[in-house]
Amino acid sequence: MNLKRIIVFFKKLPPNSLKYYLKRIAFSFGFTKNAKLAAKLYKENNEFLKDCRTAFFDMAFDGRNMVEYVNSYKNKTVMPVRVLNIPLNENDAIFLCVVKNDLIRVKAQIDYHRKIGIKHFAYIDNMSTDGTFEWLENQNDVSLFRASEEYRSDRQRSWMRQATDVFGYDKWYLDMDSDELFSYPGIESKPIDKYIDFLEKNEIHTVFTLVVDMYSKCSLFNSSSCDDNNFLEKYCYFDTSTYKIQKKKTCPLLGGGPRMRLFTIKRHRLNLTNYSLVKLSKSTIIGAHNNYPFKLNFDTPAPIAFLLHYKFLPSDNLKFKEHVKSGVHARGSIEYKRYMEVFDENPNASFYYEDSQKLNDSMDLLRINIVDKRFFNKFLYQ
Repeated sequence: MNLKRIIVFFKKLPPNSLKYYLKRIAFSFGFTKNAKLAAKLYKENNEFLKDCRTAFFDMAFDGRNMVEYVNSYKNKTVMPVRVLNIPLNENDAIFLCVVKNDLIRVKAQIDYHRKIGIKHFAYIDNMSTDGTFEWLENQNDVSLFRASEEYRSDRQRSWMRQATDVFGYDKWYLDMDSDELFSYPGIESKPIDKYIDFLEKNEIHTVFTLVVDMYSKCSLFNSSSCDDNNFLEKYCYFDTSTYKIQKKKTCPLLGGGPRMRLFTIKRHRLNLTNYSLVKLSKSTIIGAHNNYPFKLNFDTPAPIAFLLHYKFLPSDNLKFKEHVKSGVHARGSIEYKRYMEVFDENPNASFYYEDSQKLNDSMDLLRINIVDKRFFNKFLYQ
């Protein structure tokens, strides 16, 4: 391709695409700081990074903290406490979750996922002090690990990989946070093994998932009429028309929902994209909002599963204040700062509004504006 054709090629690209390709070229040739650091880390740690080389460099290109990831993995910061050998069928998923001090939600989470067909749970406890660790230790279907270093999102990716190294690859994993429940339309009659059977038949190995914020009629953090113990009963409402999807070169970006509707966090995109259910190979690095390599994030054009997200329980008020103080989350915990600002300005602020939809059963999720209805027409009716 001569220079004239290259210039014509770039002129035809949309502005965002041009910026992406220029950034990608600069990274590929080692012109950026992240590229130089990634090359150095890879050379020094080739022994355990060679299996996931493409994923590692895509992760670096995405701006992740590669030093934290590599050091956490190299130092084996996740210690197995109890690893179970539970017989599983080929399309049974192992449940993975990092947790800290979230006993009430963990109990509800395990109960829910047992009912949809999960047989083997694996929790990585990050120094819980509220009885979560001890309770998990007494569950006969839970493998238990402990991570003793302070939480960081890129360390969490390392923690997950350390756990999957124990269980093995070329199998299905369900990667969750402790405040989430996995769902899809029809889950009551077609449990998760049937869902995975359908995914396999359609050669879908990475499940594009929308985080759906669940809320109550109560004001945020209101403990007088809503409390943590009955959250599944009270937090039964969700938005259907406020979600947005934006195509990117690395992965689709899902946003909107009640948090953006109420908080309007300026200069910050709330990322509601997830890929919780994945058939994991050794060449893949799983993460919170996308998997690496990037090419894995495009099996379907729109979400085909949902994470019911229970984030604003009354007790979360104190937790969010801790996040603001520590600044360990994205951009100095900017989201949590905004949450607390709105709550301080209006203690009666609520997600509930005239268009809120009550979740009566999983089929109500089909009302969400960006769901992949073509996928569910095949899954439910063929």
